[in-house]
Amino acid sequence: MQVIVVVLPQIANVFKLVPLNNIQWMYTIAISIVPLVIMELQKKFEEVKFGKTIYQKAR
Repeated sequence: MQVIVVVLPQIANVFKLVPLNNIQWMYTIAISIVPLVIMELQKKFEEVKFGKTIYQKAR
């Protein structure tokens, strides 16, 4: 449903959507990457703290 709002111009006009500029895209990408970085740092911290990997790969 979200895709329909973005793709169809008639519906996009109802929600007053506008294209993002380059700075806004950089903010969006940065904000999207932050949770990934935090989770990876947390995993490394737990590995160092407890001396083992908490999240093991499935066999």
